[in-house]
Amino acid sequence: MSNIANTVQFLKGKPERFITITNQDNGKLIGKNAIYIEDVPNEDLETYIKLHLGAITKPTLVWVEMRSKNGATSKKENSCKIEVSPVNYQAPQETPQPQPLPLQEARPLPQPYATPSFLGSPGAGNVFGLGLPEIMGMQRKADLLEDKKEQLLEVKDELKALKQVHALLEIDHRGTLTQLSIAESQKEMAVMLAKAENKSFADSPAFQTLLEKAPELLGNLAALKGGGGIPATAGALGSPDMTETQKQFIEHVMDNLNDNQINFLGSVCHYINNEPFINQLKILIQQQNGAV
Repeated sequence: MSNIANTVQFLKGKPERFITITNQDNGKLIGKNAIYIEDVPNEDLETYIKLHLGAITKPTLVWVEMRSKNGATSKKENSCKIEVSPVNYQAPQETPQPQPLPLQEARPLPQPYATPSFLGSPGAGNVFGLGLPEIMGMQRKADLLEDKKEQLLEVKDELKALKQVHALLEIDHRGTLTQLSIAESQKEMAVMLAKAENKSFADSPAFQTLLEKAPELLGNLAALKGGGGIPATAGALGSPDMTETQKQFIEHVMDNLNDNQINFLGSVCHYINNEPFINQLKILIQQQNGAV
């Protein structure tokens, strides 16, 4: 089986197999970097090589390397040489060797110059002064270089993907920081509103006014409890229009409640005109009465 047939058979064996073809005259790749069986029309590898070689005027030797994908890289399976010739090419006719003259001593003919064969095969000299071991070492180095090039391309692709992921994560991080900042602002505002709503009666302007008039009011209440007359400065608390219930309430506050309880009672008085507050207070009182 020819090298061309062997190469086609290799490509058809497994889908991960591919070949690279190098022009031995100039060292350039022929066709794609990785040639799969589907890249070769009608599986005609010779025609594919000629098409990508372009116009040639003499037989041209190419080097075929058979490789298989191995994860992110590839490994070499085999290699061979293929020679293609121009269409309708005719090899030059060899000049017939002169026959020795009869009855004369045959003289030795001069030996033709030995043309180096491919890769400096034994018996044909060497190529550029290099022997077979040196040339094979150069070929191995070339194979290793190709592998490193492929690995470098893979690493570049992975780095590009990682940069894209990093950019997306950075955008998400910024969005999360923005949401956290908004949540903290909302939390601080909620705390401020709660403090404002739960502001005790002692902090209200009404309580401050009441505190300023406390000496005068306490004096009036003491006079009322002692049975004395109503002082001229009694104001509303010393008014003759005060009902007995109001008087009893004030006396109960003075005799039984401490400062904290009075402060709480003042808060109730502060919200006494708030209908939702009153409704909730009624429910609470009914529940307490039922518990008793």
